[in-house]
Amino acid sequence: MEITTRSWRDLSLRSRIILSSIICILLPIILSFILMNVRIQSDLMDQAVAQSQNTLNTLDIQATTYVNDFLYLSNFLTFSDETKSVLNRNLIRSETGTITRELNALDHLEITRTMEDVVNLLSPAYITIVLQNGFIYTNYQMEESLASNWIDAFEQKRNNDYFNVDWVGVHENYVTNQQSSYPYVISISRVINLSERANALLNISMREEPIQTLLSEATIYPDQELFVVDSDGLVISHSENRATMTPFLYAEALDEGHISTVFTEQRKDYLMVQKPFSYGSWRLVSLVPVDSATSNIQAVTGNVLSFLLFFFLVFLVLLIFMIRVMTHPLARLNRVIKEVKKGNLKVRSGIKGTKDIEQLGESFDLTLDMVEDMILQVKRVEKNKRKAELELLQAQVNPHFLFNILNSLRLKIMLNGDKESAKLIQSLSLLLRMTINRSNEFVSLKEEIELVEHYLDLMNFRSKSNIKLVKHLENDTLAIFVPRFLLQPLIENSINHGFDDKSGTIMIDSELREADMVIRVMDDGKGFAKEDLALIHHNLLGITQTEENNQQRRSFTGIGIKNVYQRLQFMYGEELRVSIDNRKEGGTAITISIPIKREA
Repeated sequence: MEITTRSWRDLSLRSRIILSSIICILLPIILSFILMNVRIQSDLMDQAVAQSQNTLNTLDIQATTYVNDFLYLSNFLTFSDETKSVLNRNLIRSETGTITRELNALDHLEITRTMEDVVNLLSPAYITIVLQNGFIYTNYQMEESLASNWIDAFEQKRNNDYFNVDWVGVHENYVTNQQSSYPYVISISRVINLSERANALLNISMREEPIQTLLSEATIYPDQELFVVDSDGLVISHSENRATMTPFLYAEALDEGHISTVFTEQRKDYLMVQKPFSYGSWRLVSLVPVDSATSNIQAVTGNVLSFLLFFFLVFLVLLIFMIRVMTHPLARLNRVIKEVKKGNLKVRSGIKGTKDIEQLGESFDLTLDMVEDMILQVKRVEKNKRKAELELLQAQVNPHFLFNILNSLRLKIMLNGDKESAKLIQSLSLLLRMTINRSNEFVSLKEEIELVEHYLDLMNFRSKSNIKLVKHLENDTLAIFVPRFLLQPLIENSINHGFDDKSGTIMIDSELREADMVIRVMDDGKGFAKEDLALIHHNLLGITQTEENNQQRRSFTGIGIKNVYQRLQFMYGEELRVSIDNRKEGGTAITISIPIKREA
């Protein structure tokens, strides 16, 4: 976002006006185009659903006619007295041992003739009748290897209800000489009641190819696929025949039960519409890619987009020409501004007139004249200022001269045997040097601790106090850089307000915690009163400006506690953590947490 804003600001006013105009024209066109496209696509989707439903309704009627042949044929053979008579006669001969090959052939011929008379009037079908004595009647040439399969099927279904039709579904064609032409058949089976003690199994198989032809001829969209799917998700028939007898790939979407649904598969959207079939708990399914269902919108969209683009380019050329004419004075003024940026203050725009842009050019030229005069005046003032500063420097005492005098005094006193006084003069010299030399904003924690030690020595000498300094500093923290005079104002506060009898202990701890360094300054003095501590917690170091000024005047460095907090807050912002509390064992504890800084 920041890069985009910066790039926009870097453009000239003329470019920004042109871009703004283009956006104001192009944005409504794009939005209108998107809304129109969405509306048309929605209407086409509704139309695709309706057309798919009509297709499935038609298929239901056509396929039902085909399946009705199934049921008529099964009912005829199940309840035909003539068929039952032949089958019962075969069973009696088998039980009495009077059956012969010739008699069995006559029975087979009679039943086969009955089958063919019915089948010739209906759709082609393969009929199998299995008796409990192992005899099998068919209207096709059966291989011997199939006999055991039919007998097993009879044993499994012999106790089924006589009026129940078992929809076996689709399977490979078991008639060998028909497999190449008709690879799949659809079968139903039911039990024929011959007597109280005898049953027979009737199996009727019809070719899947007529249903597949119906599905193929019913497609209305490119890449549309039509399916007949059973309750287990197995494809009974497919418009392209390649998915027959395979699991339906989108069974999960099918099981949701919606009449129509849109889902995505392999980054492609599909529209699926389903309808329950009249028989067998089967379903008719239409599956069409959304791109195919809405293909008409692409032509419409292309034409509309071409017209919009043509008119947009024409208007854009006219707009750019008009803006360039109107902003020509601005472009000239911009060139003058660039020259001024290079330091050429002699250039002028020369724009004259009474319009707003012309007045702006005249004002700019007048401003350049005034700037030139001011530069000359500033040069004169700077020259006088440097002269005054030189005179002031000449009147100042060189601080190094003062430090050298103090060092000479310290050596002389040390030679005279007064080591304590020499040490105090050394502490004073180092403290003055740190106070006068304020060029380095950061010092190492080790240097800051040394400053505190010198300061405490001087304070003990001045007020004849006995305040001890106890340090618990981690070695890793000594090289970390901290702001100058971070600890001295805190030590000074403990000395001035924490100790009544001029004796006590000040403790300084330091440790590293992840990316921060934590410093604690503690004393065993009298601590804060409850109301003062509450005020501090409410407004950290919230003293008045007058009190602050008084404290700074009393302070050795002129840096008060509030000033320390403000400096830290300015340096570290939200990363700073400061807390001030009374210690349980007496005294005050100030804890400061700042980010680790390893370089000055």
